[in-house]
Amino acid sequence: MAGKVVLTYFNGRGKMESIRWLLTAAEVEFDEVFVTSREQYEKLMYDGSLTFQQLPLVEIDGLKLVQTKAILNYIADKYNLHGKGLKERVMINMYSEGLMDLMEMIMMLPFCENPKLDNIKAKANERYLPVFEKALTGSTYLVGEKLSMADVLLVECTLMLEEICSNILNDFPNIKCFQCRMTKIPAINRFLQPGSKRKPQPDDNYKTMVMQVFNILDYSASALLLLLRYCPCNLERLKHALFFLFGIMYIYCTLHCYFSSQLQQPTMCDDKAELYYLNGRGRMESIRWLLTAAGVDFDEVLVEDRECYCKLIQDGKLLFGQIPMVKIDGMELVQTRAIMSYIAEKYKLDGKDIKDRAMVNMYSEGLMDLMEMIMMQPFCQDKKSKWQNIECKAKNRYLPVYEKALNGSEYLVGENLSKADVLLVECTLMLEEEFSDILKDFPNIQSFKDRMIQIPAIKRFLEPGSKRKSRPDEKYVKAVMDVFQVKTPF
Repeated sequence: MAGKVVLTYFNGRGKMESIRWLLTAAEVEFDEVFVTSREQYEKLMYDGSLTFQQLPLVEIDGLKLVQTKAILNYIADKYNLHGKGLKERVMINMYSEGLMDLMEMIMMLPFCENPKLDNIKAKANERYLPVFEKALTGSTYLVGEKLSMADVLLVECTLMLEEICSNILNDFPNIKCFQCRMTKIPAINRFLQPGSKRKPQPDDNYKTMVMQVFNILDYSASALLLLLRYCPCNLERLKHALFFLFGIMYIYCTLHCYFSSQLQQPTMCDDKAELYYLNGRGRMESIRWLLTAAGVDFDEVLVEDRECYCKLIQDGKLLFGQIPMVKIDGMELVQTRAIMSYIAEKYKLDGKDIKDRAMVNMYSEGLMDLMEMIMMQPFCQDKKSKWQNIECKAKNRYLPVYEKALNGSEYLVGENLSKADVLLVECTLMLEEEFSDILKDFPNIQSFKDRMIQIPAIKRFLEPGSKRKSRPDEKYVKAVMDVFQVKTPF
């Protein structure tokens, strides 16, 4: 086993702070290497230390891990902060995803020219905090009977919220009591003391350093950079990240329906999953792919208009007011990554052990980043330049990683099909719809794709008349904009 954990990032919070919190709660000591210059960042890339050219980087147990969520899951798995069973884990993951969504909005604030604190306060008060307040009614922890990753992230998040609005927990007594209990845990209490490895709120020096390392010219651009987990090597690469996140935030700002919901406790194991989404690809398509690869049949309930969407919220079906939603095994699950992790673990598509799972998750996160860029294309006005940016990123940042991983290997990780393999097939087919020859310089990926599409379940899914959705058209774009009350394309 390797020695002390090493974290490589800026000397500031950003995407690394939640990792510091989780290691602290697990009572794991760590060293830090601070990135202070563009040259240092480029050296890490050229040395091959940064998969997908991304920070943060965590060296642990002989692995070099990027992708914050993959890192957090690895730590949670290893140090028993991930629940006692599959169903507890999916609840922990859903709560954690919601908390990371909220903290990412706060992370943006120092880099925005005109910070919109009221928007964050409204989302916290109406969408996020009511969920956690209800979950903590009569409970010491969010899930189960012991500390989990979700609890640690909730403490971090509430303290961040109080930095921008000191009385924000006044109407949430359960959360306030929870926070008081958690901050008395010895390891967390030490982390909150002056001189610990907890980082202060970002100041002008931190903002300047981040902008210099990533060659960013203005604060708003770097905010988008941080939120999307992209680390562009030049300004041309930044354009798509900026454009994409603006669209995502625009959609988020249109979802104003008040709700109060909680997860249903598992009651039975259903034979068939039920998927709630629009009649199109979007964030549900990867779930369809994974269920197909697992040999799981599913029905679909189409969200066809705003009224249908609001009714789901009012009925308490959508945690955090979000779709896609999947009914499976007596649960109503949201948050795409949490849903996919549940399916992958249940149907043994997540690797044979904790290290395999970390690699599967890291590769999967990269593929989901790339597919999210493609997903936004139908809603963009300047489609040509955005496709050019996607092609550049695919060829220079993402596909080379998978080409190398498949050198002499049948699968991306281990000796069996995994979630990452399924996502790679989906992603390459999406890319080929726009760039028919994009795999010509990636023979390993081409051979891999050719093998995968011969798997009977996947082959059937690719046939006309299956539940696979077609490329988004104008009708689908209009349906999305109507449901979420988006007035104009991005």
